[in-house]
Amino acid sequence: MKPAIFLDRDNTLINNDGDLGSPDAVRLCDGVPNGLLELRDAGYALIVVTNQGGVARGVYTEADVDAVHQRIATMVDEESDRTNLIDRFYYCPYHPEAEIEEYRREHPWRKPNPGMLLQAAHDMHIDLGQSWMIGDQVRDMEAGRSAGCRTALVTQMDDLAEKVKPTVVTSTFDEAVQEILKQKPRPNENTPENGLSMTSLFPTSQSTSAPTTTSHAMATEAPKAMDSANSEIASLRRVVHDLTDELRSERLRRAEFTFWKMGAVFCQLLTLLMALLGLLQVGQPDMDIFIKWMLGAALAQMITITLMLVDHKG
Repeated sequence: MKPAIFLDRDNTLINNDGDLGSPDAVRLCDGVPNGLLELRDAGYALIVVTNQGGVARGVYTEADVDAVHQRIATMVDEESDRTNLIDRFYYCPYHPEAEIEEYRREHPWRKPNPGMLLQAAHDMHIDLGQSWMIGDQVRDMEAGRSAGCRTALVTQMDDLAEKVKPTVVTSTFDEAVQEILKQKPRPNENTPENGLSMTSLFPTSQSTSAPTTTSHAMATEAPKAMDSANSEIASLRRVVHDLTDELRSERLRRAEFTFWKMGAVFCQLLTLLMALLGLLQVGQPDMDIFIKWMLGAALAQMITITLMLVDHKG
C-alpha cells in the first residue's frame, strides 16, 4: 500500500467558481504542475476527487466532465514534462435536488461524504492513514477527515480555517505541498518509482497519455478520441455499477428489519393491547384483573427492550 494525495478540483487545481463543462476554459492554479510533480516524486499517488453537480442540473454531461479532466491531465503533463502525472479522476454527478431524475439522489460519493476517497483506496490499494486531502472548502476537509486522511486547507479566509480545523492551513497550493513534504512518510520499497499504475473496473488497454476518470455511474479512461468500443464498455460499466448499488441497497433494506426487530414490534403491540385492556378495568369492582393486565404489559415491555438490545448488539 502507498500514500496518496486526494485533490479537490475547482479552485484547488483549476480556477473555477461556477459550472465548467468546456475544456477550453480550463486554467490551472499557480504552482499546480510543479507542486504535483514534487508530490509524485515524493512517492504519493495523485487522485482528483470532485463533486460535479452541474451534470445533475443538466448544465453539462458526464462526457463534458471527462473532456475537462482530459484537458487538466494534458496541461499538467505538458507543464511538468511528465507523463500521467495524475493517476485518476473520481467525480460524483449526483445531487439530491437534481433537475435530471437519474441523478436525483444523495450519494456516498458526494463530498462531504468520503465515498470517493474510500473507493479510490479500495481500487488502488491506498494507505489512507498516510494520505492527505487538499482542498479549499469545508466539504473537502470533512471528506478527508472522515476517510482517515490528514487535511490541507488552501484558503485566505481565517474564519474558514478556524471552522474546519484542518491539519495544515496555507494560502497557496505550493505552500500546501511544502507542508505535506515536511511530514512525508517513508516510501514503500515495493512501489515503482513512477507511482501506481492506472487500473479500471474492467481490464482494458489504456492510453499512455490520459489517466482514468471514474464517476459513480461509470468508469472511463477519458482518451482523446473515444471509439465505439470504448462507448460500449462505458455503458456496460454503468449497468454493472447501478446493479451493484441496487443489490447493496436491497441488502441494507433487508438488514433493517431483522428477526429480533420483528419480535420487538410484536411485543410492543402486545404491551399496548394489555395496557389498554387493563385501563378498561379501572372503576370495576375486581381490581385484580386490572393488576394482572398491567403486570402483563410491564413484562411484555421488558421483553421488547431486551429484544431491541439483542438486535443492537447483533
